[in-house]
Amino acid sequence: MSREDKEKEEKKSKKSGVVGGIITAIIVIGAIVYCIFNVVRVPVGYKGVIYSMSGGIKDNTLDPGWHITKPTEKVKKFTVSNEQLILTKDKREGSEEDDSFKVATADDASIAVSFQMSYRYNEGDVVDTYKKFKGMDGEDIINSRVKTVLKSKISEVTTDYTMMDIYSGNRSEINNKITEYLNKEFNDAYGVEVLDASIIDVHPDEKLKEAIDNRVTALQQKQQAEAEQERVKVEAETKLIQAENEASIKVKQAQAEAEANKVISQSITDELIRMTEAEARKEHGWVEVQGADAVVKEK
Repeated sequence: MSREDKEKEEKKSKKSGVVGGIITAIIVIGAIVYCIFNVVRVPVGYKGVIYSMSGGIKDNTLDPGWHITKPTEKVKKFTVSNEQLILTKDKREGSEEDDSFKVATADDASIAVSFQMSYRYNEGDVVDTYKKFKGMDGEDIINSRVKTVLKSKISEVTTDYTMMDIYSGNRSEINNKITEYLNKEFNDAYGVEVLDASIIDVHPDEKLKEAIDNRVTALQQKQQAEAEQERVKVEAETKLIQAENEASIKVKQAQAEAEANKVISQSITDELIRMTEAEARKEHGWVEVQGADAVVKEK
């Protein structure tokens, strides 16, 4: 092979190497781009539901971790571990703004409350939930569906309680009822299990505060009046018991005295009388004993 042919062969070899390197780089870059756009991370405590443009919604779900999907597939995430929904007046308590809302009461009042709910999606129902809500993920369903009905659902429970019950009464009972009711409603409607639902604070306006203060004052006055009535009643009952005891004692004393007189009367016999007369004659001369009393006559 001539020198010229060798140079041509070297140039050809170098050119092939460059082309191969470019192709390899393209493949690597393509793989990286593919991974960037088609690798999905499912967070811990979530399940991923897969939608394929060619095959529709898949029945199998993705567990937490990294997953490579096809370009024609989308993954929607649903929390299956405890999640918090916090709706409070003060953003320091969890909300980004004033998310408190008003609920109705049995006495036709309307009172603003702060609320929190612990929930999770039922793991076995996430595919059906995704189908039912046409591609919405778990967070979308909470924000656009659950939040919109939350106020009315809670009011369906609070209308069984007065304003004072909610403000200062047995709130744990109310919260238990709310949890039970929301769990049933949201399980059926959204595949959501409600673990705990609680009114955590109450925010009455000035007018409502005045009404509450008036009711508190009236309740305190009523309790004081009832306490005074009870005191008077107890005193009267005590005096009656004392009087009955004193009367009982007098009756028993009279009965005892009568019984004693009866015993004494029965003990005075003719023989006792004659003996008493004999003793009296011996000491005083002639005497006569009549009944229970001795009459001394000197003769």
